Amino acid sequence: MHYNAHILAQKRTCLRDVLPLDTPFTLLIEVSRLCNFKCRFCPQSQEDKFLFFDKNLLSIEDFKEILSQLHDFPQKIKKVYMHGTGESLLNPELPEMIRLLKQSGTTESIDLTSNGALLTKELGENLVDAGLDHLHISVEALSSEKYREITGVSSVDFDQFTDKIRTFSAQRGKCRLTIKAAQSSLEEEGDDRKFLELFSPLCDEIFVEQIYPIWPNFQPPESVCSKAGEAGQYGQTVEEKRICPQIFTVLAIKCDGSVSPCSVDWANQVNLGNIHEMRLKQIWEGEQLRQLRRLQLSYGRASDPYCASCGLPKYSCVDNLDAFALELLQKIM
Repeated sequence: MHYNAHILAQKRTCLRDVLPLDTPFTLLIEVSRLCNFKCRFCPQSQEDKFLFFDKNLLSIEDFKEILSQLHDFPQKIKKVYMHGTGESLLNPELPEMIRLLKQSGTTESIDLTSNGALLTKELGENLVDAGLDHLHISVEALSSEKYREITGVSSVDFDQFTDKIRTFSAQRGKCRLTIKAAQSSLEEEGDDRKFLELFSPLCDEIFVEQIYPIWPNFQPPESVCSKAGEAGQYGQTVEEKRICPQIFTVLAIKCDGSVSPCSVDWANQVNLGNIHEMRLKQIWEGEQLRQLRRLQLSYGRASDPYCASCGLPKYSCVDNLDAFALELLQKIM
């Protein structure tokens, strides 16, 4: 059992030594933009401002198109996250997508993040049988009443929710299970201990996550945010960064097929293209992404209003490329 975020427990590659990458380390596939929760720390809580598409569930046909394009890359993707800005379990095709992805042999690991509220025994079995490697479950509160306060919905019975996780834990086989909770959700005395005692026997990794304003142009309520100066989102040191490391390692595919280099681009402001018009490898090697990287390596992130309003590099990213800007700029010219 690891009482810390898995992102810090693993041996990390030094980005300075391997950039530029011929294949993204991480691919995020948004299979659902819809969500059954409206958590107050998430842009989904802004129902009048949150961006929805004409279709907000990724189709199986579009997923197959993504798979066909993954074969263009010379190496396997290290990790494919079946997750975006919504709740992935709302897509009924999810188990079949995971099965097809596993069979494709294009990734080393298939990960899924979920709030867990829709995780039935049958669905859990289907996910494991399909080949899911790692499930991350976010626990938003420790009572039904607190769930209503934090998520904006009244459909969560906490005892039943806990039983769902217990059931999946017993049936997960080789699938790793990570459980996390936001520090702001554990505000009552003894909540931290209760969280660990209740869920640590059920999972492989558990940790308490700090909430910061990482989403561009969205400010969560002050009551849910950690105080500045504390540990970062995953317990790492908070650092000001002039360069966003993520745009060198990640592609994020929205459910309408548009592609961004950013996991928190909820408003789709950093749109690099669409899988129906360009192949992923073309986007990865394309001039638009190269120019964005040049801008960052020239310390120009603050000149982009959208990127300038993003807290991801400071509070969430573990890597820091600031000291190697000139060296990396020469490599991608």
